[in-house]
Amino acid sequence: MKEKIDINLIRRYAQGKYSFKDLKRISTWFNDIRFHTQIKEVIENHWDEFETGNNSEEKDLSQVFDNLRSQIFTERKQLKLYQKVAKVYYRVAAIIVLPLIIYSLYATFERFVSKSFDNTLVEVVSPSATRTHLDLPDGSKVVLNGNSKLKYATNFKSNRNVQLEGEAFFDVAHNVKSPFVVNTVGLNVHVLGTEFSIASYDQDATVEVILKEGKVQLTGTKNSFFEIMNPNEAFHFNRNNRFGRIKKVDADQLTAWKDGVLIFRDEPLREVLRRVGRWYDVQFDVLDESVLDFTYRATFENESLEEVLRLIALTAPVSYEIKNRKLKSNGIYEKKEVIIKLKK
Repeated sequence: MKEKIDINLIRRYAQGKYSFKDLKRISTWFNDIRFHTQIKEVIENHWDEFETGNNSEEKDLSQVFDNLRSQIFTERKQLKLYQKVAKVYYRVAAIIVLPLIIYSLYATFERFVSKSFDNTLVEVVSPSATRTHLDLPDGSKVVLNGNSKLKYATNFKSNRNVQLEGEAFFDVAHNVKSPFVVNTVGLNVHVLGTEFSIASYDQDATVEVILKEGKVQLTGTKNSFFEIMNPNEAFHFNRNNRFGRIKKVDADQLTAWKDGVLIFRDEPLREVLRRVGRWYDVQFDVLDESVLDFTYRATFENESLEEVLRLIALTAPVSYEIKNRKLKSNGIYEKKEVIIKLKK
């Protein structure tokens, strides 16, 4: 049974209101002689909609029909060309765009992961009464004293910033393009390549920076102060009154702890006890504070705490008592405590 043409579809085409699907269907009718009679009847019945602009009053159905068929086939060729181009385009798009989409997703994921890891901190902890050696990703070397903690980001090579709690000696790899910064409570130390130590324990009111080689720049929190240090200088900063000063020192002597050696040269006993207490993780209770002003001279290397105390008592007018450590309710022993008093 022959298909009947859709009159409204032909009328919409004449008015320019059609889709590619409509054009394809209409061209089938115009290409099939069996539909020509029906098409001419539609043109005759709706002549005003197909009027070509000819001033002649005569209705030339053949001319209108031929014009429509010519227009339809021209557009059909354009449609086929478009379809071919579109097919090639989609194939090319599948080859190009899909990898781009995959790469875009990968790059986005990589940036997300990279950003996440950039914000991830590596934390190194040195237990009490120990020295911990570590190499940073840029080649810098660090020695952490007991009860110290160092943190740095995983993208350290491009952002050489570390956070220090406690005491550490730094041998910094030189890099002009990327300054090395140590952040502590109260001040920051900026260097390019040098050797220095910092002591910044939370329980101490003083931050101490000792420079062995090179130069360092000290900057107070919120730019409260600015100092430049030279070799064999120490900067003592009081976090309570926000005051600091630089003085000449023997840097080799004061940084020898990194090599397992404690050196004292005519230093007051208060300084001796402070450094020994940190070294052995001991709490000193001084009953008579007058003994703290006695000066002391000694070198300790790989000595036990008992031997160090015995030698101190031999050369200073003090006696000592090591208290028994008690076991706390959490199963951890109390910190070792030593009582220092004036020798009778």
